[in-house]
Amino acid sequence: MDFVEKIFKIDKFEKLGEFLGNQEKSINLKNVAGSLFSFVVAYVYRGIKNRVIVLVQDEEFGRKVADDLNFILGEGKVFEFIPDEDMLADDIDVLRVKFAHEYARADKVIILSIKQIDERIPLSKELNNHSFVLSVGEKINYDAFISYLVKEGFERKKYVESRGDYSVRGSIIDVFGFVGEFPIRIEFFDDEVVSIREFDIFTQRSLKNLSRTVIVPKLTNLNFETVEVSRLLNDSVCIVEDKNLVIQAVDEDIFEGVEFKKFINILKLEAGDLNGNVVNFSSRAQPFFNSSITFFSEEVAKLLRDGFEVFVLCDGKEQMERMKELVEDAMGFEEAMKIHFKEKSVNLGFILTKDKIAVFTEHEIFNRVKARNFLKYRKFKGITLHELEMLKPGDFVVHVDYGIGKFAGLQKISINGIDQEAVRLEYADGGVLYVNLNYINRIKKYRGEEGIVPRLNKLGSAEWEKLKERAKDGIKKVVRDFIWLYAKRSYVKGFKFSPDSYLQKEMEASFIYEDTPDQRRATIEVKQDMESEKPMDRLICGDVGFGKTEVAIRAAFKAVLDKKQVAVLVPTTILAHQHYKTFTERLKNYPVRIEVISRFIPRAKQVKIIEDLEKGEIDIIIGTHRLLSNDVRFKDLGLLIIDEEHRFGVEAKEKLRKVKVNVDTLTLSATPIPRTLYFSLMGARDMSIINTPPPNRLPIITKIITVNSLKFADIVKNAIYHEVSRGGQVYFVVDKIAEIEDIAKFLKEIVPDLKFDVVHGKMKPSAIEKVMLGFLEQKFDILISTKIIEAGIDIPNVNTIFIYNAHTFGLAEIYQLRGRVGRSNRQAYAYLVIPPVETIGTNAIRRLSAIEEFTELGSGLNLALRDMEIRGIGNLFGKEQTGFINSIGFDLYCRILEEAVEELKQREFKDIFKGERRLRRKFDAIVSAEVNAFIPDYYVDSDSERFSYYQKLYEAESLEEIEAIKDELEDRFGKLPEEVESLILISKVKHLSEKNHIRRVEITREHVVVTPGDSLINSEIFREVVDVFSRGSGLKFEKVGGETKLVLKFKYSATARQNLVKFLSLLEELTLQFSYDEGNFTTNP
Repeated sequence: MDFVEKIFKIDKFEKLGEFLGNQEKSINLKNVAGSLFSFVVAYVYRGIKNRVIVLVQDEEFGRKVADDLNFILGEGKVFEFIPDEDMLADDIDVLRVKFAHEYARADKVIILSIKQIDERIPLSKELNNHSFVLSVGEKINYDAFISYLVKEGFERKKYVESRGDYSVRGSIIDVFGFVGEFPIRIEFFDDEVVSIREFDIFTQRSLKNLSRTVIVPKLTNLNFETVEVSRLLNDSVCIVEDKNLVIQAVDEDIFEGVEFKKFINILKLEAGDLNGNVVNFSSRAQPFFNSSITFFSEEVAKLLRDGFEVFVLCDGKEQMERMKELVEDAMGFEEAMKIHFKEKSVNLGFILTKDKIAVFTEHEIFNRVKARNFLKYRKFKGITLHELEMLKPGDFVVHVDYGIGKFAGLQKISINGIDQEAVRLEYADGGVLYVNLNYINRIKKYRGEEGIVPRLNKLGSAEWEKLKERAKDGIKKVVRDFIWLYAKRSYVKGFKFSPDSYLQKEMEASFIYEDTPDQRRATIEVKQDMESEKPMDRLICGDVGFGKTEVAIRAAFKAVLDKKQVAVLVPTTILAHQHYKTFTERLKNYPVRIEVISRFIPRAKQVKIIEDLEKGEIDIIIGTHRLLSNDVRFKDLGLLIIDEEHRFGVEAKEKLRKVKVNVDTLTLSATPIPRTLYFSLMGARDMSIINTPPPNRLPIITKIITVNSLKFADIVKNAIYHEVSRGGQVYFVVDKIAEIEDIAKFLKEIVPDLKFDVVHGKMKPSAIEKVMLGFLEQKFDILISTKIIEAGIDIPNVNTIFIYNAHTFGLAEIYQLRGRVGRSNRQAYAYLVIPPVETIGTNAIRRLSAIEEFTELGSGLNLALRDMEIRGIGNLFGKEQTGFINSIGFDLYCRILEEAVEELKQREFKDIFKGERRLRRKFDAIVSAEVNAFIPDYYVDSDSERFSYYQKLYEAESLEEIEAIKDELEDRFGKLPEEVESLILISKVKHLSEKNHIRRVEITREHVVVTPGDSLINSEIFREVVDVFSRGSGLKFEKVGGETKLVLKFKYSATARQNLVKFLSLLEELTLQFSYDEGNFTTNP
C-alpha cells in the first residue's frame, strides 16, 4: 500500500471523515505531531473537494505545511498567502490579487498567516470586471485584446520580462499577468485563439499548452471595492493551528461572529475542558538523534520489536540509497529490510503510538534543513543571461583568422539573384569584412578581463598571426611544465587508503546540506585517488560556498581513520582560524584532535603543538606557511590539503613541490575554471569541478538602494539592527580608502550603540589579521572594509553586506563580494548602494539590476561573468596567461589551449597518454545553395537575435538540436517563412556533411556538387558512399584543381530547393549506415 494511503487508513481519519459528512460545525484534534498536521489538511481537502483555508500563527510552519502538501496532494493544489518578510509593497499587491483569484476559484488549499487576517483584498466581482478570459478555439478580436491590455495598464516591451509586460510579434502576443507563476503566450489565426502556452522568462521558450487562461491586471492602481480577509472565513472550511494561540497572536477573537462551514481546531497546547468533538491522534514528534546512526538504529530496533511499521523518508534517491547503506551497516541486512525507505519526504517526522506507525525524516535524523523550491518569478528589470551573452552592434568580436574587430550588424546581400545575410565586421583604419554565414563559427564575442578595451586589428596585417603564435608558445610552455609534474608523480608509489568505514559513512551523512551532484562526484573522485597506490594530486575548483571544504573534511577524516596525519595549509592566519573552527565543529562528535598554528597562538603553545605533532598525538593540523618550517615534523603525514595555492609565495611553492611528491595532496580553489578547459586537461591534471550550490541554501536577497532617498538612513539602520538582533554581523564594503571615514561617521550617527572596526589594503598584514580575527570571534558587529574581503574569508555569522558605490565595482567583484554572505542556512541580504540614478546612467543600473535579480548562488550569472574564469586560468597557469587572454580573447585562448594540450599529449608525452582517446576536432563544411536562406527582419527584427540564431544553427551538434531551434523560432515568432525553412535545411546539410567529412557542397537548380574530404576518400567505405549518392541520381566524378568532386543530377528536380531536400535525404541515409570515430569510418550495425 502507498505510504500516504497507509497514514489515511488509521481510524482517527475515519472519525475525521465522519465529521466532514455530518452536520457538526467544529471539531478539536489533539496530539497531532510534526507533519501529521499536513496529512490532516490533505485528508480534509480530499474529502470536501473544495477550498480549505489553513490559518497558521507560525509562518515558517505554514511554509512547511505547504511544502508537505505538494508531496501528499501533488503540485498545484496549494496557495500560500504568507508574504516574505522582505517583500516589496508591489510584490505584496501582486500577492493580494493572486489570493483574491485563488479564493474565488475555490479549488485549492490556502495557507493563510494570521498576520494577513486584516488585509484588504479585491472583491470577486472586481476581478471579474477587469480580467480577460481566453480559451483555445474561441473568437477574440485581436485588436480589442491589445486595447484591453493598454487600458488595464500593461506595458508593451520587446520581450516580456516581468509582471505587467506584454509584447506583440505578428500573430503572437506574450503577456505576464498578475496571477499564475508563468507568463502566457497567445497565438492567433485572424481573430481565433489557436494556442495558449505558458513560457519561461529567461529562455523565452514555451513550457506547456493550456486550453484556457485568465489575464488579471494589477488592480491596485484602480478604484475598487475590497473586503477584509477575516470576512472570507465565513462559510469556509477552516483548519486552525490552535485557536487559542491565534487569538493570543492578534489580541482579539477574530472568529467571533464568523459562520464556518466546518471548523477544525488542531491543538498545540494542552487544553482544559473542550467543547464539542475531540479526536486524539496519539502521536509524538520524531526524537532528536544528534546525527547518530547508532542512536537512530537503537530506537528503530526497539520500535520493530514492539510491532511498529517504520518508514524512513529521504530527500531523493541518492539520500535514500546512502541511508539504506548506513542502516544496513548499523543493524544488519535482515533488520534493515523490515524498514520502508522512501525517496520523497515531508518536513517533520512523527510516531503514531496507538497505530504503531513510525515516520522518520532522514534530514531530521542528521539535523539537516529540508530543501524547499525557491524558484520564484520575481519582478525582472535587469539584463537577462541571454542578453549578456548576446552580441550587439558595437561589441568587440574575435575572428579566428582576421583578429579583433567590431560587430556592425547583419547586411542583406544578393549574389546572382539569391538573397542571403552576411555579418559585417569593422576593423582599424576603416577596414570592413563581410563574413558569409558558413564561417560564422569563426566569430566569437570578445571576452577579456572586465574593464579591458582591446585594440582593433588591421585587415591585411601580419600582426594577428604573430600574436596567435606568441600566445600559443606561451601556453605550451606552462602546459608542458604542468604535464611534466603530473608525469613525475605518476611513477611514485604512495599510501593506499582503506575503503570507507561505517564511521566515514555516518560522518558524511550528517552533512547539514544535501550533497549536490558535483559535490558527490568530487567526493567519489577524491576517495578513488586515496584508495589507489599512486599519490593523489587533485585540484577542486568551485565558486564560493559550493562545498569544497566539506569534501576536504571528508578526505581528512578518511585519512585519520587510517591512522594518518593531515596538514591543512592556508595562505592567511585568518583562513587558518576559520578552517579550524569549521573542521572542529564538523568533527566534534568524533575522537579527532585538531589544532591550529599561527602567529596568534602563544609561543609556548606552539612549541607544545609541534612536539605533539611529531609524537603523532595530533590528527589534523591547520596553519599558514609556518607548517613548512624546518622545525615542524610529522610522525606520519598522509594527506596535505592546500587552500588557494596561487596565493602562496615562490619559496613556499617550492617547498610544497618537494612535500607533494609522495604525499596525497588535495588543492582547493575558489576561482572557477571553464568546463572546456577542464575537459582538455583531463589526464594532464586530476581535477574536480563543483559548479552547483547546496540546494537548501537560501537565495541571497539583493537590493539596490540610493543614498539620496529619504529613507536611506532608515533602510541601513533597520537592516543592521535586524542582522544584529538575530546574533549576526555586517560587512560594509567601500571602493576607496578615503570613503571609510565618512561611512564610519555615518554609522556612528545611526547605530551609536554598535561596535565596528576597519580594514583596508594599506594596513600591515598583522594589523589586518588582528581585526579580522576579532570579527571572526564576534568582538564587534560591523566591519568597514575595502574589497580585500573579496577573497577567501568565510564567516557564516555575517549575513548582511552593504556595497557602497556599487556602480564602481566590476560585476565579478560584486558577485564575489556578495558571496561572502549567505554561507549558512540563515537568510542573507546584500545592499548595493548607489548615488542618485541620474548621475550614473541607465546602463550601470541595468548591470546592477542583473546582480539584484540573480539572487541564487550558481544561478548562472557566473557563466556570463567570464572575468572569474579568466582569474581561474591565471591562478592555475600564472598571471602571464591573463595577458594572452586579453590580447586574443577568452574563447580563442581556450581553443588554442586545447590544441596545445592535445599536441603535447600526442607528441612529447605520447608514452604517458598512450591509449587515451584523442580530442575530436570538428570537421568544417561549406554549403552554398541557390535558394533564399536567411531570417527576414520582418520575422525577427533584431540583428543581435538573428545573429544568435544563425550561430546556433550553424554550430549545432545534432539534428535534434537544429529541430529544437526550429521549434523555438516557431514558438516565439510564429509560422516559419519559406526563407527560414530553407535555412533550416541548409544547416542540416552542413551538420551532416561535417559528420561525414564532406568539405564542400554546392547546390544549384541543375545539380549538386560534393567535395569529399581526404579522410573520406581514403577510407574503406568510400565506394559504398558513392553507391549511396548514385541512388536516384546520375553521378559523375570530376577533378578540379587537384580536388575530387562528385556531381549529382537528380531526376525530376527542377529547382535548387528540390535538390537540397533530396540531397539531405541521401546524407541522412549515409549517416545511418556509417560513422566516424578515432580516425576511422565504420559501418553501423
